[in-house]
Amino acid sequence: MLRAEGVTLGYGGTPVVHDVTLDITEGGVGLIGESGSGKTTLARAFLGLLTPMSGNIWYGDQTLKKADQRRFRKDVQPVFQAEALDPRMRIGGSVAEGLSRGERHRVPELLRQVGLAPELAERRPHQLSGGQRQRVVIARALAVGPRLLILDEPTSALDVTVQARILDLLASLDTERLLITHNLAVVGRLCRTSHVLFAGRVVEAGPTAELLDRPAHPYTLALRDAVPKLGGPPPVARGRTEARPAETGCPFRLRCPLAAAACERAPALREVAGRQVACHRAEDVLGG
Repeated sequence: MLRAEGVTLGYGGTPVVHDVTLDITEGGVGLIGESGSGKTTLARAFLGLLTPMSGNIWYGDQTLKKADQRRFRKDVQPVFQAEALDPRMRIGGSVAEGLSRGERHRVPELLRQVGLAPELAERRPHQLSGGQRQRVVIARALAVGPRLLILDEPTSALDVTVQARILDLLASLDTERLLITHNLAVVGRLCRTSHVLFAGRVVEAGPTAELLDRPAHPYTLALRDAVPKLGGPPPVARGRTEARPAETGCPFRLRCPLAAAACERAPALREVAGRQVACHRAEDVLGG
């Protein structure tokens, strides 16, 4: 449904996402990376909120700029964090924003679909818990019958129990999804394939289960190993976590514990063990 082809994005003429090609395919796609990696910027471009400096976003067989915008807004809906709700509006009004006057009777049904009592329609956001507000945001997105949800950290502000309920809900929906997250457990649950971004570049892409089980890029490995394990030893940082991305060569080389002379040349994405990896030493990462 949506595809980025050689997309470079920036603010004020400064690129922050570089030459990204990405298909949103069946089974869910994850965008993984730390804050500042370009995940949300890329999501904004997919929503038509940011125009590429170069490259194109394709919606079906048309570029997003030339596509039928009314149809696009129905097919593709964002799910932001719960704080996106207008504190002045009642819950029913927020859910009904995308409905015509004759369709507003569907609000109770939409609230039930996300596991909320219809009576909550009369409340305001501050009268609901964080998990309830996140469900309202999802109900609002589902109101127009989208084919694709673009989810930007939908569980980041929720406790573990509420996160599990939201993930169960998202997994049960009959819609495709693009998930922006730094939470590897969440992407493993909801996305068949994933792209790992560092400094605005895709450094590894492929089946999510394989990326998390046997990373081929040192950055993916560092992200995985930074996740605490119940009953296990504390996570150990790999490389210089404080170092800024390198301006030349491999952007990760100043942090990378495997950096070598070859890393002074920028690596291209290449096929390694069934996924795409931008690393001169991917085979060493897999072998380690």
